Amino acid sequence: MNTLHLKQNVLVKVIVTEQFKEKYKKELEKQLKEAEGKVKNLKSSLAELVIQSAGVKSTGYVESLKAQIEQERMLQEALASELREKIKEAEKLEIGSLFPYTMIEGSVDVKEGDNLWEKVAGGEIIIKDDIVISIK
Repeated sequence: MNTLHLKQNVLVKVIVTEQFKEKYKKELEKQLKEAEGKVKNLKSSLAELVIQSAGVKSTGYVESLKAQIEQERMLQEALASELREKIKEAEKLEIGSLFPYTMIEGSVDVKEGDNLWEKVAGGEIIIKDDIVISIK
């Protein structure tokens, strides 16, 4: 019988505990700090580029660099804003509730006669304080 090994997405849900909330908030705060640091560095780079480009006759390249820096700055600011919202949400998580934490890649073997959509529909793992509680 022929068998095929396929990739599938697996949803990881967390049973919220104080330990998880603290760990998750710290993770988000670290990412926020990194994003804010990148924004600050990009602003500095842009200011430095403006100063260095004063008097340059070929402005096309300089304008292209400015646009790239500005685009990256805006992406980092959007990320920082999203992280601030996630931190607010994390603070509101109720102990004992089920929180969809992340997606990971898994795999499944499909063979002739299997219902394809049931096999690749994606699994679900429920964890509590990093310990697997349930696999579906």
